[in-house]
Amino acid sequence: MQEETKDHNPSPGESGAPAPAVPQKDTPEAATSEYEACDQDQIPSISRRRPEPPATKAVNRLDGIEESLRGKDGTYRTVQFGYSVRSDAANTFQQMVVQGQYGRDPLKGSPFPTGKQDYGTTGELLSRIKLAIAERTQLSDANSALLTYWVLSTWFQDILPLAPGLAITGSAHVGDVVLRTLNTFCYHPALVAGITSATLNDIYWDRKPTLLISDPNLSKRMAVLLGSSTSRGYLTFRKVAGRPISPFDYFSSKAIFLGHDSQMVSALQHHLHIDACPAPGVESLHASPLPDKMTQDFQNQLLSYRIRSLPGAHTSTFSAAGLSPEITSIANALGRCVVDAPDLQADLVYLLTPHSQHQIAERLDNLGTLAVGAALSLCHQGKGQILVGEIAVEVNHLLKGQGERLRFSPEAVGHRLKKAGLLSRRMGAAGNGFQLDHATQVLLHEVAAAYGCVGLTENNENLHCTLCEQNKKLM
Repeated sequence: MQEETKDHNPSPGESGAPAPAVPQKDTPEAATSEYEACDQDQIPSISRRRPEPPATKAVNRLDGIEESLRGKDGTYRTVQFGYSVRSDAANTFQQMVVQGQYGRDPLKGSPFPTGKQDYGTTGELLSRIKLAIAERTQLSDANSALLTYWVLSTWFQDILPLAPGLAITGSAHVGDVVLRTLNTFCYHPALVAGITSATLNDIYWDRKPTLLISDPNLSKRMAVLLGSSTSRGYLTFRKVAGRPISPFDYFSSKAIFLGHDSQMVSALQHHLHIDACPAPGVESLHASPLPDKMTQDFQNQLLSYRIRSLPGAHTSTFSAAGLSPEITSIANALGRCVVDAPDLQADLVYLLTPHSQHQIAERLDNLGTLAVGAALSLCHQGKGQILVGEIAVEVNHLLKGQGERLRFSPEAVGHRLKKAGLLSRRMGAAGNGFQLDHATQVLLHEVAAAYGCVGLTENNENLHCTLCEQNKKLM
């Protein structure tokens, strides 16, 4: 295709040939009338640099991508030039034109089912999804499998009591690849750049979207909101133009890319952490999106699975065992969506076990675990009340026994207990502390169980503690 050359246009008052009349309508015909005086050699043709097509190949005249032009009078308009296209290349050419006319509303191009389609067995469907995810993200086999289970859960978010989230860390390029891959398979997906209260307010929630968020600068306040919205019932106040402010529940499935900030993961309640960094020696990602037909097939197959499995997922009594409390909640939600496939449910628990162990190990190393464990130990001594100062002494004693030089003040320990859900109160001149009535003891044991403290030490004080026995069964 030869490139059209444009002469300098004389400005008003300059000498030169009079300009031809410019058609008023922005149509292909208008473009043709303006350029009908051009030589035929200047008509764009995608076959100009190719050998002449065989006589058996028909040549079609097709409109190309809209081009913006400025007329002699300075006004702008769009026109479509005609291209000479061989019949065997017409489909590819038309795909190029569609891509070139990219709309600025990505929701219009989001994957959406068009109907039901046979998917084989549950295992076959999940295997195909896992393979496609692994090929495009180059994630480990375990992480690709976990993403597959999570994708499936998005198709059941409206009947689940918990919609587990994903917290993805890694480079910006890898994060984009993972989110775009998930976009192919999720239920009513919506890619979102950054997240604010205004963004949440403007989302069309009646469609029950799966939010795929890229926000490496996520604030802690927004992390708390997103974490809370994995469960039903936490209300925020939504402001929509033309309507009064009203309470609203942002419950839905969400995945969020956090960049390299893995510390923010702990602020995202009920979010499964996926480290998307490629393994050492693995080349950088060059993944292309799935073909449109394959994407549509997956959407239609997942719709069929949803329709067949909704009643079973709703009544499922699947319960994971041997995991930390939060990972257990995530496992139970994901496992309910795997209907009539107990072997796949067992695989899910196996895949989540390292996440559970890592979470427990992190808690055992932080001040929260030390403070809660110290409070529990003092509770078992039969005291009517315990002071925050006493708990701080016990924490520092434990640290000294571990060879640590770090020491914590009563204020730091009290603040950490408050964050764990144990709010102290003034106990007179002695300072803040806890009155160990039955309700406080129950709460303390529940918090200790959540931090993995119950049953960690079988000493004389808690061998016959009924509350310890009850909470050990829940761990």
